[in-house]
Amino acid sequence: MRDRMNLDRKTKHGFSLIEVCLAVLVIGFGLVAIFKLFPSGLRSMEDDTADTRCGLFTETVMAALRANVDTITNGTDWATPSVFTNLIVQDVFGAGADAVMGVVSPTRFPNGGDWLRYRLTVNASQHSALLEVCDGQYGVFDPPQSSASTEFYFQGM
Repeated sequence: MRDRMNLDRKTKHGFSLIEVCLAVLVIGFGLVAIFKLFPSGLRSMEDDTADTRCGLFTETVMAALRANVDTITNGTDWATPSVFTNLIVQDVFGAGADAVMGVVSPTRFPNGGDWLRYRLTVNASQHSALLEVCDGQYGVFDPPQSSASTEFYFQGM
């Protein structure tokens, strides 16, 4: 009888090795699922940062283009496509930056920051401009991450 009581006590205490292994397995699956979320969250954050950077660049350039158009007071400059284009694009992309119309050009924004690529298309006959921007120095440009277009109106002198 005494042996039977000792046997009952031994079976009531602790966990078996199978129970411990199952618990570790369940916890392991949970941790793997949680850790799989981190890379997608980081990727999403990088994409959002790039979109914001492209949007800021687009807004900055478009504001500069509009400001340059306001300085054109001569009606003949407004009516001459090459002069109009040169006057509104001058110094918009910084000293030494070439803005070749319709060509994808890399630049750093702001002032030595991350690389962006842009394509500026000025339609001088319709007095409008289209700016498309993508993040990074290399890669596929289509579709752009940010784009803006504007029309310019001559208010007279």
